Amino acid sequence: MKQSEKMRRKLHEIPDWNPAERKSHLDPLLLKMSWYNAEVLVASHRLDDAMKVYVELRNTVGPDEQLSVLMRIALLHRRRKEYEQALKLLHKLLDDLPTDQSHDRLVVLREAAACHALTGRWDTAYKYCQMILQDTDGPEAAFNSLVCLVALKSDSKRIESAFVKLVSLKADFSATPGDRMDPGVSEEYKEMISHDSLFMWEKQRKQKLELYILNAAQLVANLDSDAISGYEWCIEQAKNAGRTDILSALEIAKANTYLKAENFAKTLEVLMSHDTDEEEPNLRAQSCGMLAFLNFHLGNFKLSKENADKAYEANKLSLQACLNKGCLEYKEDNFSAALQYFQEALILNSADFRASYYAGMTLKALGNYQDALTVFMKLNSVHLNRPTVLYQISQIYQLMEEPAEAFAQLEKIYTLHPREPFILRQLGELADKLGDKGAALWYYNESHRIFPLNVDVLNWLGRFFVASQFPEKAITYFEQASKIDDSVPKWPLLAAGAMRRAGHLTDAYNKYVDIHTAFPDDPDCLKVLVRICQETHAPAAEIAKYQQELDLLLRMRPREVPATAGGRSQLQPQSLGARPPTAAGKNAFGQQSGFSPVLSAARSGLSTANFNLDAEDLEEFS
Repeated sequence: MKQSEKMRRKLHEIPDWNPAERKSHLDPLLLKMSWYNAEVLVASHRLDDAMKVYVELRNTVGPDEQLSVLMRIALLHRRRKEYEQALKLLHKLLDDLPTDQSHDRLVVLREAAACHALTGRWDTAYKYCQMILQDTDGPEAAFNSLVCLVALKSDSKRIESAFVKLVSLKADFSATPGDRMDPGVSEEYKEMISHDSLFMWEKQRKQKLELYILNAAQLVANLDSDAISGYEWCIEQAKNAGRTDILSALEIAKANTYLKAENFAKTLEVLMSHDTDEEEPNLRAQSCGMLAFLNFHLGNFKLSKENADKAYEANKLSLQACLNKGCLEYKEDNFSAALQYFQEALILNSADFRASYYAGMTLKALGNYQDALTVFMKLNSVHLNRPTVLYQISQIYQLMEEPAEAFAQLEKIYTLHPREPFILRQLGELADKLGDKGAALWYYNESHRIFPLNVDVLNWLGRFFVASQFPEKAITYFEQASKIDDSVPKWPLLAAGAMRRAGHLTDAYNKYVDIHTAFPDDPDCLKVLVRICQETHAPAAEIAKYQQELDLLLRMRPREVPATAGGRSQLQPQSLGARPPTAAGKNAFGQQSGFSPVLSAARSGLSTANFNLDAEDLEEFS
């Protein structure tokens, strides 16, 4: 562009041009260069500069090219959203265009209809579309007419008539080049012709017409509340018009409507009717992909995998088919196979977020942390500060035992979502690992303030204040935890231990008695009761009573294995009434999912890893 402008100025500065040579040689050359400059400016979206060049051209070109320049100026006005100026020029063009220039007339009518539609004058836009349909049976004008009628909220008869007219447009070209050849033509020749530019143009026209019909069917079907009946009517009209090539796509659209209404039985019925070998490959891949998705969420994993295999075999170039296969392999812990399918999806579309994200998750599951980190770093450079990506980067840094880097990534999420309690708790945990107790206390307090039902946060706060010689404050947190999770004795035992630390022996003794009443099979409570009674010189009968219950309970429980080198027994004592630990929130892969505000409550759930006091608890609160 710059070189062209320099050359143009140099040609102007040549002093030796005589008038005849300038008119016959220089002026046409400068005119062509101006056309070229204008087209380059439009392609580079420099619309204001392009407008200046076209205005100069309008004053220099001859009468034969005036209409072409005016048309381009009108198009520029529309792209700059100057619809009224564009309409003035388009109306002038309609008056000045010769009758034999039918193509230019159709272009002007189409642009005028678009300008009227963009300014909300749907009735005028509809008239222009009808004028186009008088000259040609173009699917675009037929579809735009239907859109105008829907926008005008016309009666259903007119809209249905417009849809029938669109469906009745015949495609005067075949699906494959072999349909137009003699049976004796070789397959190699058919394959060569299939890449012919004319055939590709015909194929694009066919796909565009099918897309117009599908979009029109969606508009017509949703005119009333009963979209299913609307789709059935559209399917009937397509059958009457002989458009068998579009029936499967309309059926899949109807299945989507059933799926949105959560009518899974009808969705399966419609989709399974199209699971045949005679189905067009792309449509079969789409229907089998939907079946795989639906069966997966209904818990039918075997059927889901079978349908995913069919979708992949029908169209191996389908991005969704590769992703479905990868997700199912991931669920079965076949991480190497899952990574292969995700890499195929990335080959098909390297910019797809899901394929990159799933590939990173798979690499993390394989223990290849460095490559997983590289994938998520690239994602973060494209999708800047996306919380799910930042969370996965933080998780990988934690697995690589780099808490400072993990803390930095979580801080970025905190700036985006300062009221996410799960992230606040993790920040507190990492700050504690880094030795910054003050920051850890602040993050845990914030997490508790926003979501006060997380027993892990209450547990940390209570232990912190016990270790800081403030057992009075610890009692409050342990009491809250016991109210949230009243099915285990751990929390009231911790509260009673904090009472003993605070010197409230009577309250602590009464608390232990209440715990023993609620959980008579818990040995830890009985051990502390025996010890308290001995220390306070309680009656011998009371001490003997608790000691007998403790001895009986220990005889009924399995014998512990001798302590390991770490000082912990391999068989931890467990109360008879305790429930097994429950899993925290997991994603579709069955692994700990990335950050999501919706799942934060599930991740900060009420379950604990060990319901009874272990050796450290007993030592701390004895």
